[in-house]
Amino acid sequence: MRPMPALIALFLLVALSACDRGQPPNPVPAQPVGATKSPRWTAVEELVRKKDLPGAYAALEVLRVEGRPDAELTLRLAEVRRLQSEPVKAILLLREGLAAEPQAHQLVVPLASLYLQVGDNKLAREVLEGGRAAGASSYELNLLLGQTYGRLELNDLALREFEGAEALGAKPHIVLYNRALVLGQMKKHDEAIRALEEVVRVDPEWPAGRRELARAILDSLPKERAPVERALDMLVGVQEKLAEDWRLHESIGDAWLLLGDYDAALQAYTEALRFGKNPKSVEDRYRVAATKKKERETSAVPPPAK
Repeated sequence: MRPMPALIALFLLVALSACDRGQPPNPVPAQPVGATKSPRWTAVEELVRKKDLPGAYAALEVLRVEGRPDAELTLRLAEVRRLQSEPVKAILLLREGLAAEPQAHQLVVPLASLYLQVGDNKLAREVLEGGRAAGASSYELNLLLGQTYGRLELNDLALREFEGAEALGAKPHIVLYNRALVLGQMKKHDEAIRALEEVVRVDPEWPAGRRELARAILDSLPKERAPVERALDMLVGVQEKLAEDWRLHESIGDAWLLLGDYDAALQAYTEALRFGKNPKSVEDRYRVAATKKKERETSAVPPPAK
């Protein structure tokens, strides 16, 4: 396989994403990739590195004007649009590229990942299944299709795709991570916890792995304080790395809610609402915490010691 250009590799960091309880995808570690020294792309990648995205796009447009766009150029144009927070424009570029080159299988996973980013799970499924029918095959496709099935709550199909991803070369702990999220969705919390504990053992520095292990513990509704406190410690431990991840703040709020500290829960939910633009799950939990705080104040029961 030809080494993957650094800019295109960025797409896989988005494409290899987790189901995340139906939420927008989170990046997960990609397989090791090579780098290209092609003069055609060196200047563009340097502009991206310097965060000069308008300049990078302009340079790519010059290449497009100079000759017939190929799939690699289309990928790079779309990736710059994604980095500019313009996923719809990136989608249009990739759709046009795939229509012009139906056998350009390298466009399938990035296009589907962007559909997931904008919340269109059905179109993501259509693109991935269509790509496979046209001959596309890669562990990335299996992973993303599994995640898509997970969002659509087609859990058995999702688990099957993850098995296929590992057979095609995906790292086992990445497969295990995705599998664990589907198991949690199926309410198989003990299995999910065991899987995520293995993920954290293999890659202890992966913030999403620790966040999801804590999430699985909280979802299991432990009857004792110790596991909740363990989950809270894990969440706080990755808070700096996931500072703007509303799911993290939601989970911190859930931990404080289970521990009975409603002020801390409300503070965490407020952060989740700020970064997540008011997701319904957080709004519901905020109301629960506010109600419990009011009930405690009315009954004059002192809050538990931290």
